Amino acid sequence: MLLLAACGSGEQPPSSSPNPPSAEIDAIHAVDFSQDAATKDLIAKVGSGRVARDAILYADLTGDQKDEAVVPITVDGTLGNIAYIVLTMSSGSTKPILTRTMDRSAGSGLRMSVDTGKLKETVGVMGPSDPLCCPSELRTTTFRWDGKQLQVENETTTKQSSPKN
Repeated sequence: MLLLAACGSGEQPPSSSPNPPSAEIDAIHAVDFSQDAATKDLIAKVGSGRVARDAILYADLTGDQKDEAVVPITVDGTLGNIAYIVLTMSSGSTKPILTRTMDRSAGSGLRMSVDTGKLKETVGVMGPSDPLCCPSELRTTTFRWDGKQLQVENETTTKQSSPKN
């Protein structure tokens, strides 16, 4: 009896912490993106492709302490990712916060990474005399959360070294 009085009733007081419950944090990890409506719409828009399940990235891109999913759409082959969609969970379902498709004049597919909570997209940029194999520049676009969606924060282009024969 004394122990019960000292420890209380065993019920936890409501949390005043801004941390979301674990189930909310992990909800995006359970989604089958190949069956997700927004993902299916993106695949239809680009005309072909499939979800690259092994390349999905999970990270908190919105600062809400819940992961978002960066879902690449690939055509397999040498081109790689032709598009991607960034999804967050809202009221138990996915909501797109960014959709990107490859520019048909790009010299490579889209590569995504996350660095310090920011999404980075890298793509090869073909110069007028570049061989089809080898774009001479890489364009890196960094995105930031504006409270509603991901927006371009910065874009840089860097020269690549030319391939050696």
